[in-house]
Amino acid sequence: MISNPVPVTSTLAVHSNRMISFAPSQSNPPAWLRWFVNDAVLGILDRHTAAPIGCHYYHEASSDTWEVALFLSRTEVCGGPADGKRVPSGLQVDIVSVAAAFDGPPAVHWQAEKINDDDELGNHLSFEGVARGHSIWLRILQIAPDWIEPGRLIHSHCGRIEDVW
Repeated sequence: MISNPVPVTSTLAVHSNRMISFAPSQSNPPAWLRWFVNDAVLGILDRHTAAPIGCHYYHEASSDTWEVALFLSRTEVCGGPADGKRVPSGLQVDIVSVAAAFDGPPAVHWQAEKINDDDELGNHLSFEGVARGHSIWLRILQIAPDWIEPGRLIHSHCGRIEDVW
């Protein structure tokens, strides 16, 4: 699973062509990985108006594969009758644009639902291939993992939207 604690794992927010850590990290992502993620994010449509984009990465040393998960954050309602409600963001992906982030055509798969109760990734697109000379398994999640805090707040009394990461 992508959430196992290992030496090279981190969760980041992706902002305007840079990745910013918002969770404890044991390492900084390599420069090539930041470039790959920024290229892959170009395939998320409406990314400029959508909720903040998160990125979790993990290096599986035994297979020398980098597992990367991208997701739009949830939005939390502040105030009013729906106070505290967390709402997932809508997601549209240009598969061809994401595939272009790889050195060659990646294998592409769709997981339509959770496989079991331990499946933290749920519905997602999966891309497996080589990018910048490294083996990559990229997943673009339909919904952010439950353990990720909301990246956006909406204040019901005034309708103001606030990105928190």
